[in-house]
Order: sequence, then C-alpha cells, then structure tokens
Amino acid sequence: MSDDEPGHEPDYRFSLANERTLLAWVRTSFGLAALGIPLAGGIQGVALPGWHREIGLGAIALSVAIAPIAYRRWRRAQEAMRLGVCLPRDPLPAVLTVGVGLLFTLTLLSGIVTR
Repeated sequence: MSDDEPGHEPDYRFSLANERTLLAWVRTSFGLAALGIPLAGGIQGVALPGWHREIGLGAIALSVAIAPIAYRRWRRAQEAMRLGVCLPRDPLPAVLTVGVGLLFTLTLLSGIVTR
C-alpha cells in the first residue's frame, strides 16, 4: 500500500502478521495444486482409485479459488488496520473447510465404490 492511502500506517508487526497469513493461504493453494495436478493427469504406472480425475480437478479448483480470495482478505485487513476499524469477516476458512470436506468425502466414496 502506498503512503497516499487514507488512514495511518499500522504497526509493522501487524502488517507483517497479515502478510504471513497471506503467504500461508498461498502455500495452502500451492499444496492443493500439487495434490490435484498429478491426480487430474494421472500418474504413469500407478493404479489410482476411481474418480481420481474429479478429485484432482476439485483440488485444483479449490486452489484457484483460494489465491484471489486470500489476496482480497489481505488487502481488506490492511485497509481496516490503516483506518483503525475492526477487521472484516472472512469467508476463506469456510471455503477451505467445505472444499476439503467435499474432496475428502469424494475420496472416501471413491474407495468404497471401487472395492
């Protein structure tokens, strides 16, 4: 953020904590992509359970959704700190929880159905 933005510069410790949170969400996004790409494309010589492509594509979709939402969250929190107002509520934990829960359920169902 530039110095000409409204409000005052927040304590650097809070800004750095906000940045670390953004980086944690980005790492989570990369992790989901790292899971999804081999599953969606298949792994040569490895027998994967049924629905592996759908599980992989779901992980990639969740990854793609998390990154921009995380940036928006970082930006809104930074702005709130500059203005001295309460931090905004964030949908990101709910999005991740529901998404991972659906992927987990699909993985379990895939294992049960392919037996």
